[in-house]
Amino acid sequence: MLSDLADCMGDSVSTSRPSTNGLMTGGRLKFFIGGAIIFVVLAWLIVTNIGGASAQYLSVEELLAQGPSDQMVRVSGLVSGETIDWDPQRLVLRFEMADESGSIPVMYEGVRPDMFRDGAQVVVEGKHSSDGVFEANNLLLKCPSKYVEE
Repeated sequence: MLSDLADCMGDSVSTSRPSTNGLMTGGRLKFFIGGAIIFVVLAWLIVTNIGGASAQYLSVEELLAQGPSDQMVRVSGLVSGETIDWDPQRLVLRFEMADESGSIPVMYEGVRPDMFRDGAQVVVEGKHSSDGVFEANNLLLKCPSKYVEE
């Protein structure tokens, strides 16, 4: 009787593997979905940040010819020393930036650079507002020639 039970159980146990028929198993499917999500997020970050990182580089003359705009631009010129107005309480710096064609008023909110002075070469990044003032988000000073190796 015990041998009959063993024979019966042996007949009902199948040792063949289930067929996947080319479909992904659970582990592979999770790996594929995770990879696809990472790819989509990275692609979205790249696409959304490319537009913010690019800004047109203009001279003061080109900016004046273009007129006010909501587009982010970089403008280079020289600081007109007699126009520098620094408010250390509010961290607001106002000055005029000029080249041979004219000048434009600039307003920058932030820490005043140590080397900011009359005649310094500056590059400002921001927007030219409709009231004619250039509202700078970033202010960079070009390295003076005293640091250039002779």
